[in-house]
Amino acid sequence: MNNDDPIIETVDELSIPDILEAFRTFDGIYKREHIDAAIMRKQEITPRLMEILENVLADPEKYAEDEMLYDHIYAVMLLGHFKEPKAHKVIVDLFSLPGDTPDQLFGDICTSDLPVVLLNTCGGAVEPIQSMILNREADDYCRVSACQALAYAVVEGYVSREQAVAFFNTLFTGEEADEISDFWGLIADNVCDLYPDESMDVIKKAYEDDLIMPGIIPYSAFEEALVIGKDKCLEKVKRDLERDRLDDIHARMSWWSCFNEESETAGSSGAMKKALFPGYSQQGHAKLQKDEKKNKKKKRKQAKASKRKNR
Repeated sequence: MNNDDPIIETVDELSIPDILEAFRTFDGIYKREHIDAAIMRKQEITPRLMEILENVLADPEKYAEDEMLYDHIYAVMLLGHFKEPKAHKVIVDLFSLPGDTPDQLFGDICTSDLPVVLLNTCGGAVEPIQSMILNREADDYCRVSACQALAYAVVEGYVSREQAVAFFNTLFTGEEADEISDFWGLIADNVCDLYPDESMDVIKKAYEDDLIMPGIIPYSAFEEALVIGKDKCLEKVKRDLERDRLDDIHARMSWWSCFNEESETAGSSGAMKKALFPGYSQQGHAKLQKDEKKNKKKKRKQAKASKRKNR
């Protein structure tokens, strides 16, 4: 081994217990060398990473309540990077937990990296992803990430565009989520990206029924998609997937604000959630969600009342 390469030498010397122990507790330091060591020992460490996620699934409250536990974060990102199909079920189950539990456990991963994690671990089978989308008990934003995964599955060749669009077209009955949810507006964006030619009647009715809020995606976006054509729409999905890929895991993780080693909050109680979510507190977060839902419900009722008046 080249003695001028101390980083590789350090990585070589790290054992599986060393790696897992480094991942276990958040201390504000990004474990670059330990991730490299885990990648070098992919076959050995994969079952251990899956075991971590199984333990979280068995007792999610333990991880949700202890903000300093962090090995599940490294585990889900590494398993997504490894494209490990055996991890797909536990990942789907974790991100299908009810309420805001996935957000408490995984934070921004629920929206930023989950689509590619699901895609990478599905092994070409999209049925579990579709089941997650249909699961009304799951968090809406995790379900929307599953929708994005399904759109990515189209450009990966796991499912045809026509099959994915036909599936999406069934999701605008008004029964798929709470009436104040952004679910429909967010998945409509995927429909638009996949070229909405076969979906226009469904989408138009969804706007008429106030399922899709124009502030999320305007109807004009669908008209524009029809003009630019199917090929260019799918090219955009391909570009988005290239942007979101987990091939370079360091590029996806190392910039996270929680890994600012000079931060005064690094290593302190609640540091991880405060760093990832400025102003975060469980009580404040719950109040904001409650107030937001009230405001959305009020706006929807006003919109519906106005529409009835103008008919």
